[in-house]
Amino acid sequence: MTGTLGRLVPVPLREVWAHEANDFTPWLARTENLALLAETLALGELQIQGTEVPVGNFYIDILARDIEGNVVVIENQFGPTDHTHLGQIMTYIGGQENNVTIVWIAEAFREEHRAAIDWLNASTIEGFNFFAVELEAVKIGSSLPAPRFSVVGKPNEWSRDLTRKTRSGERPLDERQKAFVAYWSALGSFLADHHARFKVRDPTPRDYWCNFGPLARPGFLLVATAGFRDHKIGTELFISSNVRFPKRAFDRMEAERTSIDAEFGAPLDWQRLSDKKGCRIAIYRTDLDPTSQDQWPQQHAWFLDQLERFSRVFRSRIDGLDIDALEDSPSAGLEPTSQSAGS
Repeated sequence: MTGTLGRLVPVPLREVWAHEANDFTPWLARTENLALLAETLALGELQIQGTEVPVGNFYIDILARDIEGNVVVIENQFGPTDHTHLGQIMTYIGGQENNVTIVWIAEAFREEHRAAIDWLNASTIEGFNFFAVELEAVKIGSSLPAPRFSVVGKPNEWSRDLTRKTRSGERPLDERQKAFVAYWSALGSFLADHHARFKVRDPTPRDYWCNFGPLARPGFLLVATAGFRDHKIGTELFISSNVRFPKRAFDRMEAERTSIDAEFGAPLDWQRLSDKKGCRIAIYRTDLDPTSQDQWPQQHAWFLDQLERFSRVFRSRIDGLDIDALEDSPSAGLEPTSQSAGS
C-alpha cells in the first residue's frame, strides 16, 4: 500500500452527545447501537426494557434482557468514574438473587474502580457478571465521529468455570450426553454456516431439548427437541412459568388458532398442559431419525425453517399481549416436560 494512511483522532464526547442522560442514553438504547455494545461484550442479542428506570431513590440508565431473559443493567457516565455510580450499582445488585449483568460505561476508569469491578467478578456468586467499559469517540480526517467501546474489566470466565466444576464435582459426559452434544453442535454449525439469527448456546445442550432463548419477551421460549428413542424431532414455542399468566397468554393466542395455523402454513399442536404451569405450541416430525447422521442436514434445514416460521408468526403477537390485563388460576408444574419420550 503506497497511499497515506489516516489516523484516528479522538473527539470530545460532548461534541457528539451534548448530554449524557438526554443524548447518549437514548442513542445507546437504539437497537443498532445496543447491538454494537453487545457485540463488543459478547453478550448476544439484547432486548431493551426501558431507560431511566426507577429503582428506589435512583434510576437505571438502561435496563435490558439477554437472550435467556436475564437482566442486564447499563450505567452510563461521562467523565472519570466516581463512587456515586459504584454505590448505585451495589445498591441495585443488593436486591437481586442471581443472573444479572452490570455494564458500567465511563470515559475513564479510575484504578480503584477498575479494581472494584475485578473484585466483584472474583468474589460474587455465580450468576453476577460485571463489565467496565471505557467510551470514546474517534474520527479519521473529516469523517463522521464513531463510537468505540473498550473493555477494561470483565468476568474471569476461566476461573469461574473452574470454580463451578470444582463445586459441582462435574463428571465426564456419558454416552447419551455425548450423542446430544454431537447432535446440537452439528445443528449449531449448520445455523452458523447459513448465517441464521438463531444460535445454539454455550454450553452445548446435553439433553433432548435445545433452548434458543426468548421470543419477543422473557418466558416465551423457542425450543428444538430431538427424541433419540422415539425418532421424533420437534420445534415449539414454550410458554414458561416465568410468564405472569401463562395459561391465559396461551388461551389468547389459541383463540386465533385458525388464522395462526394458516399463517404458519401447517396445523400446530396446541398443548395447554393443564396439569403444568407452562404451555406448548409445537410441530413435530416422525419420519426423520435424529440418530441417523445421514439425515442430519435435512433435519437441520427443517429446524431452521420452523424457527423462522415461529418467529415470523408469533413475535408480534407475543409483543402485543397485555400481560397485566390477563388473569390466571393456579396450576402445578414448572419446567417443560418432553412431549417426545425419546430422550
